Amino acid sequence: MRGFPPIQIFLLALTFIVLAVPLSHLTGTVSHAKAAPAKVEVSTSVKSLLRVRYAHKPTTLSVKIADKELIAEIAGSPIEVQTALPSVKDGVDVFLSATWADGTPDTSITVELEPDSLSSRSETRWSSAGSVDEVITFEWK
Repeated sequence: MRGFPPIQIFLLALTFIVLAVPLSHLTGTVSHAKAAPAKVEVSTSVKSLLRVRYAHKPTTLSVKIADKELIAEIAGSPIEVQTALPSVKDGVDVFLSATWADGTPDTSITVELEPDSLSSRSETRWSSAGSVDEVITFEWK
């Protein structure tokens, strides 16, 4: 004798449901962990070394980071200054302005920035008509 097919299908479905409920609880991806509180990032300053090199001594030289004048007097090349950068996360803008005496050929000036625990970055700019007025952006990724 054979069974009634709708009853066999119903028993098969019932067996599947009885087995599926505990399996879903065992293998479910429900997370009971609490969400971590959001961290507030505090902008910390980063110690760094700023180095300026040039081929011909400029008559005026201005190097600024965040409206802070870093070069007080012109000395022999290279000029090195220890400074604290506000943050290097979004990059650092260095405002460079220099002029040379009349008759000085077009010359180069190199700005090198080396924050603690990061690699050194260097940018060179050439003067035109005895002056340079540039904004140099240094980025670390």
